[in-house]
Amino acid sequence: MRLEFLILSSCDQAMLEALVMQIHRVTGISQAAAGEGFAILSRSIDAVVQIPAGKGFVVGTLFSRHGPARSISQAEPHELDELVQANGMECLRDRFWGGYVALLVDGSVLTLLRDPSGAMPCYMIPIAGGWAAASDVSLLVQAGLFKPEIAWGEIPRYLAARDLPDTVTAIEQVRELLPGTYVCVEAGLRTSGSFWSPWNYVSDKDWPGTQQMEEKLRRTVDHCVASWASTTSTPLLTLSGGFDSSVVAAALQSSRKHFCCLTICTSGGLGNERDYARAMADAVGARIVEEDYDLADIDLSVSAARHFPKPIGQIHETAYHATAMRVAEALEADAIYTGSGGDNVFYNSSSVRPLLDCLRANGVGLAAFRTLRDISDKLEVSKRAILWEAARHYCQLTRPYAWQLNLDLMSEEARQSVTAHPPSHSWLDDQQLSRPGKVGHIALLLRVQNHLEGYLRTFDMPLVNPLMSQPIVELALSIPTWHMVRGGRDRAVARAAYDSAMPPVVRDRRRKGSPSSFAVTVLRAKRQDARERLLDGELVRRGLIDKAALIAALSAEPGIGLSYVRILGLLDMEAWISHWRGQGR
Repeated sequence: MRLEFLILSSCDQAMLEALVMQIHRVTGISQAAAGEGFAILSRSIDAVVQIPAGKGFVVGTLFSRHGPARSISQAEPHELDELVQANGMECLRDRFWGGYVALLVDGSVLTLLRDPSGAMPCYMIPIAGGWAAASDVSLLVQAGLFKPEIAWGEIPRYLAARDLPDTVTAIEQVRELLPGTYVCVEAGLRTSGSFWSPWNYVSDKDWPGTQQMEEKLRRTVDHCVASWASTTSTPLLTLSGGFDSSVVAAALQSSRKHFCCLTICTSGGLGNERDYARAMADAVGARIVEEDYDLADIDLSVSAARHFPKPIGQIHETAYHATAMRVAEALEADAIYTGSGGDNVFYNSSSVRPLLDCLRANGVGLAAFRTLRDISDKLEVSKRAILWEAARHYCQLTRPYAWQLNLDLMSEEARQSVTAHPPSHSWLDDQQLSRPGKVGHIALLLRVQNHLEGYLRTFDMPLVNPLMSQPIVELALSIPTWHMVRGGRDRAVARAAYDSAMPPVVRDRRRKGSPSSFAVTVLRAKRQDARERLLDGELVRRGLIDKAALIAALSAEPGIGLSYVRILGLLDMEAWISHWRGQGR
């Protein structure tokens, strides 16, 4: 069962106590902790761990950074003793990790923070005399704390930059507490900020040896995966046969946790990865279930992101989720594990940025020449072309990072509303221009954050993305980008770390799989329905999408170009709009 929580804070204690009772009657969620001016409710009382000396509570899963591979429970509060004497936020950041939200109490001062990995979602709304925070916006609605209304002014931003995290969501009043950030309330005044930044882990110093990097990365990944595995009894791993999910499979085997694998394939093309998945499952001695994408699981009225307060889904993803849940139920799995985020953490990039990083750190010399050769081999283009690309984009790559906007099919007015105030993020605002490769690495980490909460919360199924664990991310940030393209391979350091755990067919694989052929099939099979939903939909009616451009895109063959990706996103957004408009009635 996934963890749901609701934290209430108000200066009106009588109102707060009455509200807790009302919410319990309506939702069945129980009070797990309370104090002057606050209350914590959770469906799992055991998931709320008290910090000694009344210093607060941790809601979720917490591990000790230097302790055994198991979570800290209510029965072991002494493990949090150091939080009493130290700065609570800094101590949680440096001595612990996991998937949690913490409420720190210092007299009348309350500080709410979300762990740097983003594994535990947290959304906030204002209430009388204070605020409410919850794991799910639907819980806030069910509790009767507010009626959701779509923030139409935010929709253009999600059309143009759906993967860029922002505190402002597409539902009025709802704010997201982003990973590694906090909100502090004292005497009715609210302040906010960050207690974790990726730049604190980027080093100008090179590692003393590649073997040390590889060994430490493997130890860290194995420990984090084993830690997460300790929280579940019957994990199901979605195993594509790609590198990242294979790393998780190898680490799960090292943890000695019994697990099963699931691979979901298309009938042909890049989406048929059965051979790779079978080989990896055989290598780790795990049972594998093979399933196909099923067109019957696609309903254009159901959004893949319907539980999010932000329209970030693709309509064809619902087939993946439906299949995964059927298998999970049949196997009685209590959590689904993925390799999501591996591309981002281990730096799967086709950029020339690592060459610039190497030149800045080492000057013109053997290291720079090797990096030039590595990028040339990786991209399968000449060294001359790489040098030309680096020189041509040098000024651009050493300027502040500008998030690439997708303005395709947007109306001119919608485009202007975005380009007039380009979206950004504090991690990019704080960037070090001397390390363009690391800027790109951090941008990759941002791209996955909106999706870490997972799309299975509507099915009451925990989703675990162990490769996004805080210790792994921090270690990867400390590794120079030119090492991550060593030998002409993407994610080179991680590949070397797990080289002995991979069967040759997986280890030597060069091309990534993709369900794109199924996505195209969806549009071909449901072309008329998709056309009607989009042309008669809210996005066109409100002038956010250019109707003429949309008609042209819908008339084209779905398999040509990338317009099908945009159309799948628009279909999901229309379904998302219908869902939340219904919730607000």
